[in-house]
Amino acid sequence: MVLPFGAVRRLLGEPAAPSGTAPPACPDATARDITWARSVARAIRYAAARTPWTSDCYPQALTARLLLRGARVPHTVVFGLRRGTAGDLRAHAWVTVGAATVTGGSTTAWTPVGRFSWHP
Repeated sequence: MVLPFGAVRRLLGEPAAPSGTAPPACPDATARDITWARSVARAIRYAAARTPWTSDCYPQALTARLLLRGARVPHTVVFGLRRGTAGDLRAHAWVTVGAATVTGGSTTAWTPVGRFSWHP
């Protein structure tokens, strides 16, 4: 199923202004939040490795967002860009809980262009 971005945007949470590589817009995470974030990250890595389709950063970020919201864990979904080796633009999505990255791996090379935060 394909959803228009307007529908996905409503699912993502409140938009927050991108601020370079500053910390995410979420408040400090509690120990419970970090525990949930680690569990969600493990589940997504496991599932992504076993799907018959490509489960790259975007579906992983959306899945993490849904699972974290279900657990009432405050989080931020971030969309970023960077130039590829051929000069083309590359896009990436990742999810953070506090200062911890749940999905998306190393995000230091990416310039955030959109952030969507969710707080219970």
